[in-house]
Amino acid sequence: MKKFLLALALFSGLAQAQVAGNLGLTSDYRFRGVSQTQNAPAVQGGIDYAHNSGFYIGNWNSSVSSQFYTEGAGVESDVYAGFKKEFNGVAIDVGTLRYIYPRAKNGTSTDFDTHEVYGGIGIGPLTAKISQSLGNYFGTADSKGSRYYEVNMTQPLVGKLVAVAHVGRTVVANNNSLNYTDANVGLSYDVDGYVVSGRVYKNTNKGTGFESANTVNGQRLYRDAVVISVAKSF
Repeated sequence: MKKFLLALALFSGLAQAQVAGNLGLTSDYRFRGVSQTQNAPAVQGGIDYAHNSGFYIGNWNSSVSSQFYTEGAGVESDVYAGFKKEFNGVAIDVGTLRYIYPRAKNGTSTDFDTHEVYGGIGIGPLTAKISQSLGNYFGTADSKGSRYYEVNMTQPLVGKLVAVAHVGRTVVANNNSLNYTDANVGLSYDVDGYVVSGRVYKNTNKGTGFESANTVNGQRLYRDAVVISVAKSF
């Protein structure tokens, strides 16, 4: 009887949850405005488990440059968990996320792996979010407590056409020369379940060390760019 009740409880929990996967291709993987693929295409995909209570867990992956993430496997793998729920029209999202770059090293003792906690709030088409690192920020020494501030907009227009916009500010602890602001605007359209999008990216208010830190083999990873992507959820 106990085994039956346990199985029933597990089934009930699964019935209240949703598992979703996604797979995509982009002409350039931009993270916080900076190309992670040396201005080249990337293959991306992940899986999410979301419970009706608001709790979620997931994994997302992308190809990245092994020259930017030195000696790495050319892969970024993100794992995250959190709680997201809407209360009287206000969406709350809190959680934790770890960015993992297998084998990648910055120098001899520092890796690029980064762990952040985040909190966000959404009202209508607008969301605002703050992320803070619990250790060093993407291989930057003495950068614990770095923060990323962002505001996003997702506004349906006509039919399946959606306008998107984003602005963010990176503040690297104890490394002010790496601070900068990123922004992008664009459109997305759902074609039989395939979401095709185009965005224009621009970085401004750059610190003196930002440009040199984000230049690889003469390629400016922060340059203005138009990025086209297609993604499918299943």
